Amino acid sequence: MTKIVKAVRPYWYKMNSNFKVAPYLAWMESGGICIDSRPLEKFYEGLSYHLDLPTIAHNKKEARLRFVEAACLRFDTFPDYLFYEIIPVIWDCWPSFWETIEKFFRKHNVKTAFFTSSQTADHFKSVFPTCNIFHMPEGIDTQIYKPGKPLRERSIDYLEYGRCSCIVDSAKLDDSINVVSSRNELSGLATREDLVNALADSKITIAMTRLDNQPEIAEGIDTLTQRYWECMLSGVILLGRAPLELINFIGYDPTVKIELDNVNMQIKYILSHIENFQDLVDRNRSVALQKGNWSGRIKTIMQQLTLGGYKI
Repeated sequence: MTKIVKAVRPYWYKMNSNFKVAPYLAWMESGGICIDSRPLEKFYEGLSYHLDLPTIAHNKKEARLRFVEAACLRFDTFPDYLFYEIIPVIWDCWPSFWETIEKFFRKHNVKTAFFTSSQTADHFKSVFPTCNIFHMPEGIDTQIYKPGKPLRERSIDYLEYGRCSCIVDSAKLDDSINVVSSRNELSGLATREDLVNALADSKITIAMTRLDNQPEIAEGIDTLTQRYWECMLSGVILLGRAPLELINFIGYDPTVKIELDNVNMQIKYILSHIENFQDLVDRNRSVALQKGNWSGRIKTIMQQLTLGGYKI
């Protein structure tokens, strides 16, 4: 019997963005069937992280598409793994989580899965050769981000935020460089809206992968993250390094290669020749609008599921 696939709304964290919501909304907008109500989720939120229950019985008519962060595997799939075939779309699946994910796949007879990391997808293809394992590049809600003014009219020279703030010590940059940092509470980058507005008014930011800034966690996995899309959509110069996944996906390198031993002078040079980089950021925004949105990824997921014998 052909199973119909229904996507389940990710947990909605109060006062905090959840990157798993965007693909769910894209599924809904693409005409996919959704389970928007999650009864009693506030009661089992904490408990489900620690539960490791067996499948009771798989529903023969339905499969559940779940948007999953590897660290939250049980919570992001509970309680559906008890009663339904789970089709997970998995983020941040670093090697330290592989054993847990493998056990889950075996225990709950996962037949189809999507990973945002191509290297991780390749690993699971080798471990589960009879499963349908796919790479699905990280996407984003492109409508959130603003094109901003031309680079020469922007007021923030260097925007420091997220994990990449450990790459460059902004306190050591030249005093002439106007720095806004998420590490400074006075900068006002407390909300997603604050960040979106700051990006649209920034000239340069650092863009590197977890392999660069937290190699002990990445353990050799070099993968595209949402950061690249949000910077490209905002017309910011990405100073850093692009993962091969992104270069292959869009057909070019959208970054300016960072010179870590000379970053202060490099930033000053870019700022003094800022108009030379306008064509690059304009191209980056155009490409991100075309290829960054989750709607395209979801259509591909729907196609793969249909080819795999599911009903959408």
